[in-house]
Amino acid sequence: MRSSVIAVRTSNKLRKALEKISASERRSLSSVIEGILEEYIRARRPKAKPGEKRLHPRMKTSAPALVSGLNGNVLAGVINDISLGGVNLSLCDDFPHHVRFNSKLSVVFTLSVSETPLVVQCSPRHVRSDEGKSIGASLTDTDFHSYRLLEDYLAQMASTGNGEEGATAS
Repeated sequence: MRSSVIAVRTSNKLRKALEKISASERRSLSSVIEGILEEYIRARRPKAKPGEKRLHPRMKTSAPALVSGLNGNVLAGVINDISLGGVNLSLCDDFPHHVRFNSKLSVVFTLSVSETPLVVQCSPRHVRSDEGKSIGASLTDTDFHSYRLLEDYLAQMASTGNGEEGATAS
């Protein structure tokens, strides 16, 4: 069962062509259109560059951040790099709870291009404990305003080739 309905106006010529495909494939018209749209979207999804695992390039930065976990404690940390897909955080060794890969972290910080605090929710993907605790985390939930600020910041840093400078204290 489908959960959404989309109505589309089209020319008679296009409608007849779609109906012809539908009949020849013995599928419903909506199934044919959905297949075409899915293929269109799949072809345009961001793809990692060859040899790169990440879909979104990360920018090096040094941004003080406030990090809170499941237990509600808030600790100071530093964002080492950031992308539209994730962050790398450094935290002190005494981060109070064991970081689990299904846990959620809330990170609050500001970027040099804005005084508005950004709030991102993320989920740890890897944890390293040499010389402090380093957490690589994927973004799981970001409000629209924070996402747009992050997107603009990363585009600006990429266009100026300045991935070393970055955020300011939160």
